[in-house]
Amino acid sequence: MFKILAIMFLGVALGYLIRRWGVVRYIGATTMITILLLLFVMGSEVGRNEHLLANLIDLGGQALLIAVAGVSGSIVAAKIVYQTLFKGGADGK
Repeated sequence: MFKILAIMFLGVALGYLIRRWGVVRYIGATTMITILLLLFVMGSEVGRNEHLLANLIDLGGQALLIAVAGVSGSIVAAKIVYQTLFKGGADGK
C-alpha cells in the first residue's frame, strides 16, 4: 500500500515540476488511451477465465442486488435526514 501511495505522490510531484512544459497538453489524450487499453486487457483476462464466465450470471445477479440495495438505502437515509433536519421539507409543515 505504501508503494502505491509513494508512486502516486511521485506522479503528483513530477506533474507539478513539468506543468509548464508544452508536451503536458497531450497527457489527457495519452491518459485516455492508457485507460482504454487497460480496460481492453482486463476484459480479455475476464474472457479467458473459465471459472468467472461459468459464474457470470450469479456474480452479475449479486452485483445488481448489492447496487439496488445500496441505492435504496441511500434514498431512505437521505429522506430521513431531510425530514429530520428540515422538519417537513420545503413547504414548511
